[in-house]
Amino acid sequence: MPWYPPLAQQPAPSSGAALLVPSITWDRPNGQRGSCRTQGGGSGTFEEASWLKTEADCKARCAGEHHCTAVEFALIGGYTRCEIHRLPVTHTFPLPGFDCFVKGSGRRQRGS
Repeated sequence: MPWYPPLAQQPAPSSGAALLVPSITWDRPNGQRGSCRTQGGGSGTFEEASWLKTEADCKARCAGEHHCTAVEFALIGGYTRCEIHRLPVTHTFPLPGFDCFVKGSGRRQRGS
């Protein structure tokens, strides 16, 4: 599997002017915890990245990939699982220990 480096941090503006920086929002598709599901109720197409040990690392990997639509992160006992989803995720299936987050985009002002 290819390795993707984390995105570089953008420097703060030096002129004091506001700078629009793209940001990523993460929302549970139906406001519920559980595993990611597509419109047809299946798990969709995803890449498992089990070497990523935290939810933040899983989201960072997805944030750096334009084709990533959502992440599913599970922590069960000592085992972690990160799925990088490629198809649109519409809802969750209730499953203890699993969290699904749909990647969105927003804009925030920095330096204002």
